[in-house]
Amino acid sequence: MKTVLIAYPSDEKKYNIDKLFGTRKGPAHMVTTGSCFARLRARIQSGPSAMKKIARFILKSPFRARNLSIEELGEACGASAATVYRLCRELGYDGYKEFQLDLAASLANIDGVSLEGFGEGASPGTIVRRVFEYHRQSLADTERLLDVRVLTRVAKLIQRSRRVLLLGFGASGLSARRGADVLLNLGFTAVAVVDPFTQIFATENAGPGDVVVGISHTGQTASVVEALQAARRRGAHTVALTNYPQSPLAMASEYQLLTAFHEHRINAAVSSSVSAQMCVLASLYFILGSWGGKKAKRLANEAEERTQRILRAAGRRRRERSPQGG
Repeated sequence: MKTVLIAYPSDEKKYNIDKLFGTRKGPAHMVTTGSCFARLRARIQSGPSAMKKIARFILKSPFRARNLSIEELGEACGASAATVYRLCRELGYDGYKEFQLDLAASLANIDGVSLEGFGEGASPGTIVRRVFEYHRQSLADTERLLDVRVLTRVAKLIQRSRRVLLLGFGASGLSARRGADVLLNLGFTAVAVVDPFTQIFATENAGPGDVVVGISHTGQTASVVEALQAARRRGAHTVALTNYPQSPLAMASEYQLLTAFHEHRINAAVSSSVSAQMCVLASLYFILGSWGGKKAKRLANEAEERTQRILRAAGRRRRERSPQGG
């Protein structure tokens, strides 16, 4: 039986991990400095109510939570120290001490930008500043939250793949289309499937050698979840690109790539989170491009030349149709 010693500012307790929580397979997720708030915001969307209550307390009073021992935090939330510890592990930390360190780092990065509500009375300049600052904050949070080891593993799977299917609907469908486009530029066979019915049929033929990427901000788009599950049953590698690690899409996938767009108004978040999704997909593109050597550069140059030819041809046609050109 394995034991772990957890040290806190005011006390020390030994908890038997196997007895309390069962044997944990493998290490905790890699945690990047300053990703605490992004992880907590994702956690409050699902899971046991006691853990969601702790997460909400920390998000509401982070400065107070930073100075509490594990037992004090549990007492403040009406939960046990064991529940607090379980939450830390599910967030990807090795223990409460590591969680507190990342909470302190997150507090150092906090800027308090919010897009909740339309801000009646705000000037257009203020609104523009808030929108851009909010997106910068979300992209920075996504960078901290993104596990580069998982991203690299997904890139390796795509590099060896027979075909890549990118599934999305609505705003996430835009990300799927863009992801397919950039992979095609590198010479991969990539298809964006954005129709719910087509997604079901497209994954019927998926199998070993295929990589299926499901994209959904909420992780609850039924057609994408069902298609990903079907592809995984048939032996395809499956990847979720979502904002919520405990969502049905994330739980159904083999690999999870997480974004951190924390808008509470779902419609605003879904449409705006495309920027974070695009950055993750762009990172995959440049990783794969860096591995592709001369072939990748040649394909990228050819795609650029074809695009320039199409644009020049379109410009000539417009001039020919114009009164001056006729």
